[in-house]
Amino acid sequence: MPPEPPEASPARDVAVSVDQLKLLSDPSRLRILTLLMERDMSISDIARVLSLSPATVHHHITQLLDANLIIPTKSEIRGNLVEKYYRIPATGIDSSQIWDRLTDPDKVNYRLAVLGMLKGMINESIKRIQERGTVDFEVGRAYFYHVPWRRDSVQQVQEIFDDARRKLERLAAKTRAQESPGDEVMALLTLLPA
Repeated sequence: MPPEPPEASPARDVAVSVDQLKLLSDPSRLRILTLLMERDMSISDIARVLSLSPATVHHHITQLLDANLIIPTKSEIRGNLVEKYYRIPATGIDSSQIWDRLTDPDKVNYRLAVLGMLKGMINESIKRIQERGTVDFEVGRAYFYHVPWRRDSVQQVQEIFDDARRKLERLAAKTRAQESPGDEVMALLTLLPA
C-alpha cells in the first residue's frame, strides 16, 4: 500500500490568487469542489457522480491540485488500480478578508469568473435536460418539456405555473405548521427560450 500523504494543517491566513478564482469559472471544476466539500472522493467516484470520463476528471483534479485548491488525503488499492482521494483543505477561511485584499481589477476579474461559471452551469444543465428530458440529482429532479412557441401556449404555460405556485405555497404553509424547521427543498418553475 502506498504511503499516506501527510495531513495538511488548516491554514490560518490563506492567500487566494486571481488564477485560483479563474479556475472556478469552469462548471465541472466547481461541481468537483462542491462534491469535495461534502466528503473525500476519488477520481472514479467523482467521474461516476458527475457522468464525466475519468480522464476529464483527472484533468480537472490536476488543475485544482496545481492551484492548491484541493489536497490528496489517502490512497487505496482496488485490484491493479491505486485510487487517490482528495478533499478541500481550506477550512476556517474568512473570505471577507480575502475580498478586501483584492485590487479593483482583480475584483472585476473575480466577478467575470463567477458570471462565466454561472453561464457554464446553466448551459450544461440545459444541454443535459434537452438530451435526456430529465436530470436526476442526489436529491431532486428537473424535467424538460419542449412546448411549441405560440402566444396562447405561453399564456397556458403561465397559467400552469400560477396554479403550481399556489399549490406549492399551500404545501409550504401546511408543512411549516406541522413540522419543526429543518432542511428544505426548492421548487423552480421557469420558462426559457429553446
